Amino acid sequence: MSVDYRHGLSILDLLVYIPTLFIALWLAFHHGFTRSAGWIFFAIFSLIQVIGSCCYLATISNPTSENLYITWAVCSSIGLSPLIQACISMLSRANDSIKRTTDQSLHPLVFKATGTITIIAIILSIIGSTHATDIMHNMSNPETKASLVLFLVAWLGLGILLLLVGARFSSIEAGEHRLLFAVGVSMPLILIRLVYSYLSVFGQRRDFNMFTGNVTIMLVMVVLEQIGVVVVCLGVGLTLDRRDALVRPLEQAD
Repeated sequence: MSVDYRHGLSILDLLVYIPTLFIALWLAFHHGFTRSAGWIFFAIFSLIQVIGSCCYLATISNPTSENLYITWAVCSSIGLSPLIQACISMLSRANDSIKRTTDQSLHPLVFKATGTITIIAIILSIIGSTHATDIMHNMSNPETKASLVLFLVAWLGLGILLLLVGARFSSIEAGEHRLLFAVGVSMPLILIRLVYSYLSVFGQRRDFNMFTGNVTIMLVMVVLEQIGVVVVCLGVGLTLDRRDALVRPLEQAD
């Protein structure tokens, strides 16, 4: 098999996500491996995309390997989870900033609840991808559909969190406001990515099949959107000052 347009997308992903993997890891080390930092999720996402792209490029020399296609499909389908999780964590960091200056911050459980939805969604997505009877032409099964519904719920939850944290904008410490900008830019990009999956799974549109569909549509609605989210958020991350971990009341008591 020769290199085609679709393989070119995988090459583009490698050119982008190998550097972002190391940038995200550096940010995680720099800011600390805490859930509220969120940078580790971008490292996870970048690693997933690198693995998926390598598997798809491997089909050039081994075009009959179903396992390579399944691995690529799984890596593609679970990408929404770390992106949404990362945005939730960025808002959680902004919320911690509010907590340092006022008592009007949101309870941490609201962030954890939204994140839990994405975890359930990613589990269902993996099950749906691996159990599909004809992964090349039909990814529409109950597990995959349920995962997309949960991803949409998580996206809506992210939007609500953005509004709630944004309502306390004046209480956020200097420089931390950029987190809201990053999430605000990322949300419509994630939605476009989600719409592509809905048209593929629920609409059964031929052009939106990830294996045989229109490659330009995939580039515009999936690849560039995901790159946009990662570049914007990591770019903002590089401008942020390092903050000490927020000390919770129980930790203070100790």
